[in-house]
Amino acid sequence: MDNKDNINKILKFMPPAQAKCFIVGLNGEEQEHFKSIADKIADVISKAPAIYETDNKGDKIKPILHYFYGNVDIYVTEIDRSRNNQHFGYTSLGMGYLEAGYIDLDYIFSELPALNLDLNFTPKPIANYKRKYEG
Repeated sequence: MDNKDNINKILKFMPPAQAKCFIVGLNGEEQEHFKSIADKIADVISKAPAIYETDNKGDKIKPILHYFYGNVDIYVTEIDRSRNNQHFGYTSLGMGYLEAGYIDLDYIFSELPALNLDLNFTPKPIANYKRKYEG
């Protein structure tokens, strides 16, 4: 896949403010670094399970993307390939637990403009995150 395709693919998954900064990085001295990040995340997204593919896998499933801001964490486990930008995963709003459900990234990006896509995320089974939040 062409690097430009990878860049376009991941920008859909980035909050607008972070995407603007990412584009600046792509045009700067460290553009090769930013291109490699785009390639890595685009590969993760391409190989991600589609909606319903992880049903019945329980807490063994690993998230593919992580977003964070303050005490908010969002873990995406399934990608909606219909281009609606509504995915499945787990969200913590700092209340001591993770809640499973559909995640509308466009809505979340508008409500939490300072949210960030974790560019260095190393996924672990969702059970690990549940233990973290449930103490």
